[in-house]
Order: sequence, then C-alpha cells, then structure tokens
Amino acid sequence: MKAVLLSIQPVWCSKIVLKEKTVEVRKTKPEDVKTPFKCYIYCTKERSKMGWLRIVPGKGWQRLDGTVIGEFVCDKIWELAPICRAPDDVEEMACMDRDRIVRYLSKCRGWAWHISDLKIYDQPRELRAFTGLQSTRFGMWPVEITRPPQSWCYVEELSSE
Repeated sequence: MKAVLLSIQPVWCSKIVLKEKTVEVRKTKPEDVKTPFKCYIYCTKERSKMGWLRIVPGKGWQRLDGTVIGEFVCDKIWELAPICRAPDDVEEMACMDRDRIVRYLSKCRGWAWHISDLKIYDQPRELRAFTGLQSTRFGMWPVEITRPPQSWCYVEELSSE
C-alpha cells in the first residue's frame, strides 16, 4: 500500500504529539492516493546541538529530531486556497492564525490535511526503514530513501507490528 512520509519541524511535531495540532497545512496534496491514507511523521533536524529530546524512563534522554516519530491517518483534506472549504476552526486545528497561513501559502494553492488515529512510536524509526516510491511513466517503483523529503513523498506502507 502507498503511504506518505511528511517532514515536519520539531515545534510542530511537539504540538502534534500533545494533540494540540490536528491539521497540517501544506501547499500540495497527494494525487495518487485517496483518503484515508497513512502518513509517517519525520521530525526534521533541529539546528541546536541538543536537538529535540524526550526523557525515556530508565534510559535517559532520547533524541527525536532526524527520525520518524510516529504515524497518523489522513482521513480528510480540505482546500484552503484559493477557496476555503475547510471548517471554520481550521486555524485553531492547525495552531496557526489566518495571517500566518496566508503568508505560508504565499498565493499558492493550499490544503489542510486532517490528522486522525495518531500513533507516536515508543522507539523512533530511521529513514532507512522506509522505501520510497518514485513515479515513472510505467508506474511507481521502489527507491532507497537517502535523505528526508522537502515536504512529503510517497513511501511503501510499513507492515503492522
């Protein structure tokens, strides 16, 4: 099954983990999959040397940035621009005010990806655990992921554990 790997900054990952953020705002959306579909959350690397950390009982500190920290099901995608077809409280769900959303989209089309069935991993996963899918005129082909996506990319869905 085809899934999506999303790159998300640590500040937004923390809001997703705390379930404050239930919508991810993007300039594009997948065209090759229908909702619902699985999304994996890659937490981008923090610029500071400490990174984004969490305490693991009995094990000490664990660095989360630069890893895949969890997954969710995107069950709906609403258009934000040029016509807003999202619920009235989409700004609250995205933890962004309208001005910030408009600045981010900067006259591009925009989409609100709804986050449901969130699962945060006890043990984050490395990018190499995923197989990317590259679109060709002959279909989708598996490729090795050597770096995180700029925004998102198609990947093969991992088998359930």
